[in-house]
Amino acid sequence: MMSNWYTEFVRVNPNAQPLPPPPIPQPVPVAPQGAEEFRANIDDDPEKAEFWLENSMRVFDELSCTPVESLKCDVSLLRDSVYRWWKTLTSVISRERVTWGFFLEEFRKKYISQRFID
Repeated sequence: MMSNWYTEFVRVNPNAQPLPPPPIPQPVPVAPQGAEEFRANIDDDPEKAEFWLENSMRVFDELSCTPVESLKCDVSLLRDSVYRWWKTLTSVISRERVTWGFFLEEFRKKYISQRFID
């Protein structure tokens, strides 16, 4: 109803200013909230990876992130060999399996359990 009125108004008044576009919601950056990048080194212990994961999960919880948003945010924080590991892993499985739960399970297997304990 309002748009019909405005359309008619613009037609009758061609010099009328157009309505501004609606504001685009901006994503909240996770880094200022305390999330940090994750890089793994051969000398890292599993506690570093566990601390990073717990810290990330806390930030996502504070921001009320959905599981899909949590996955996107955590992947955006992966760097170097960790990011390459994730890209390789997700390239060989179906897209439907790539979930927040899948990420948590695979990350824990890779960086918190055996690899760093051995």
